[in-house]
Amino acid sequence: MDIEEEIRALQLDLAEDNNGLPNAEDVKVKEAGKVDKMDEDIKDDIREKAQPLQTEPKGKEKELSVPEVDEQEEMEVDKKRHLNVVFIGHVDAGKSTTGGQILFLSGQVDDRTIQKYEKEAKDKSRESWYMAYIMDTNEEERAKGKTVEVGRAYFETESTRFTILDAPGHKSYVPNMIMGASQADIGVLVISARKGEFETGYEKGGQTREHVMLAKTLGVSKLLVVVNKMDDPTVNWSKERYDEIESKMIPFLRSSGYNVKKDVQFLPISGLFGSNMKTR
Repeated sequence: MDIEEEIRALQLDLAEDNNGLPNAEDVKVKEAGKVDKMDEDIKDDIREKAQPLQTEPKGKEKELSVPEVDEQEEMEVDKKRHLNVVFIGHVDAGKSTTGGQILFLSGQVDDRTIQKYEKEAKDKSRESWYMAYIMDTNEEERAKGKTVEVGRAYFETESTRFTILDAPGHKSYVPNMIMGASQADIGVLVISARKGEFETGYEKGGQTREHVMLAKTLGVSKLLVVVNKMDDPTVNWSKERYDEIESKMIPFLRSSGYNVKKDVQFLPISGLFGSNMKTR
């Protein structure tokens, strides 16, 4: 009996020491209950917000992710074939000028830019070089009037995307010319009709012959032979001069491995003024 009374006395003393505060174990249980309730409330809230997303049909998402307009545009671009065209020939034949004129005629260069280049060329006392500045972009090339590195530019027609590769004509830069020709599908051999210039390029040691043979070796199977500078006072659109150049080039092209009837076309032009380029 004495032991039981002592236990009761101890319990009463403990209750008085806590000053009526709740038991620590009871507090933990109650707090845990509150946390569980908060978790349940948060989960319910997330479920309510997610509910509308789940009701959206799955097929709708796919339709929105790939717009039909983009698919049509891509198909139109893919329909266009792509051709790399390299401009080759003897130094000063007018390769860069012809390439620049093509970009101007196809709307890749505006009038303001042309006026700027005209002024720049005039300041250097090289009025006829301004169209070449479109392709020859660095100062060394503009100062010398010679292409050093392969120039690259782009233009499009309704059916084809073209890349112009403007190869250097000087014999010191033949490795750069080879680099350009190795990327080409079609070659444009530019020949100057000016008195004396055709002969210099065509005779032994001239780049006209060397470039033709290199182009054939590098796999350029189609060739457009452009007889440039037909507007020059020494030529004045002379048919006799054009025929003379054609008669000398055909046997040489045959000996270089070209099928002249199928793979070669001749075209008289003025690269500086754009004559017989966009329109006949």
